[in-house]
Amino acid sequence: MAKMRVNTKYRKIRSDFSLSNNKVYRSINGMEPKSVVNTIPLTWARAKDFSIVDPEGNTFIDLTCGIFVANSGHSNPAIKKAIKDQIDSDLLFSYNYPTEIKEKFLKKLLQLAPKYFNRVALLNTGSEAVDLAYKIMKVYGKKTKKKYIVTFTGSYHGRGLSNDLICGAKDKATRWSGVTDKYVRFIEFPYEEGTKFDPKKLPPAGEIAGFMLETFQGWGTWFYPKQFLRDLYKFARKNKALVCFDEMQAGFYRLGPIFGYMTYGKDIQPDIICVGKAITSSLPLAAVISRRELVDIDKADMHGTQSSNPLCLAAALANIKFLSANIAKFRKVMKVFESEMNKLTEFGIVKKVNARGMIAGIIFDETEPATAIVKNCIRNGVLPVCTNRNSIKIAPPLTITLPALREAVSVLRAAIELEDKKQ
Repeated sequence: MAKMRVNTKYRKIRSDFSLSNNKVYRSINGMEPKSVVNTIPLTWARAKDFSIVDPEGNTFIDLTCGIFVANSGHSNPAIKKAIKDQIDSDLLFSYNYPTEIKEKFLKKLLQLAPKYFNRVALLNTGSEAVDLAYKIMKVYGKKTKKKYIVTFTGSYHGRGLSNDLICGAKDKATRWSGVTDKYVRFIEFPYEEGTKFDPKKLPPAGEIAGFMLETFQGWGTWFYPKQFLRDLYKFARKNKALVCFDEMQAGFYRLGPIFGYMTYGKDIQPDIICVGKAITSSLPLAAVISRRELVDIDKADMHGTQSSNPLCLAAALANIKFLSANIAKFRKVMKVFESEMNKLTEFGIVKKVNARGMIAGIIFDETEPATAIVKNCIRNGVLPVCTNRNSIKIAPPLTITLPALREAVSVLRAAIELEDKKQ
């Protein structure tokens, strides 16, 4: 039996642990397309609360939430019970037929959402939700004789043709298909805090059907300057253009409020929000939340074979009940998280930290040191998000305790300091 090189309350790493010695990873690599295989060869055997355990018993503090999914913690007992109860009810599939669990979930979600929202379309994935939002804006544009959708460079809105059309790589995202949408216009993301919203860079104001925005730009957790976003919103309202937030990473209390866009101010009231990922903290589900007059579209399929799956809805209902009941406690940890993340600018190698609620993007000049820091953390029992870019993302389950958070931050700081000394 190998000795433990790291052995604390929250981390256990065997002396023989190595990311290169991963038989499961190599086996999967031989069966899946190259682009599918995870670049970090860490096999998961179990995941509970904020801990990940591999088949050899190595235990890691999870700073990824899987990929911003497990806000309620992995294998949350309340969610597990709801799933087991649903299994025991002998209703595992119901297509799009009415069910009591669907009714309960929709009522609860609309109860938590701003009161002007009154329609929810359920889907399987975030990509499907954004695809539907794209369709809603297109239909709205036809009705109002508006044709442009405005989005931002550097953005990401999922996988699929319509998603690629509005992703911030411009035409690069759709080179595989040769399809473009000449009425999708990209403007530069406002990375600098003082950037002002400039309507002169937009298509004609009266021809804009809507704006598609990530609540924050994903790869580095880049937030819009608040005044920039407020001016954009006022412009949209004045010119009757729709505002849609892609809330996949920001939703369900990740930034503090139930939806992340709310951190920009109470006066921001979007027409459409796309949610997913943390909607269940476990199983696949997504939704588009909007108003009746926008989404009651004739001859539009707004559901899929599994989009009202009872197991997923049971998990989602238990999840949002758990999060809503415990958010006050989570916000206390969020304050410490924000403070600890912002302190990382003490290192010269760290160019910027974008932190809000319980998510942070740590920005570097180059990709190489960022990836090296991630791998160093993993070797020492902490799992951050490897972006394969000049950033690291940190987003633990909202259930993480202060002692576990401080221990994870100490490992992260040590890894950053090591790379900082090499510069």
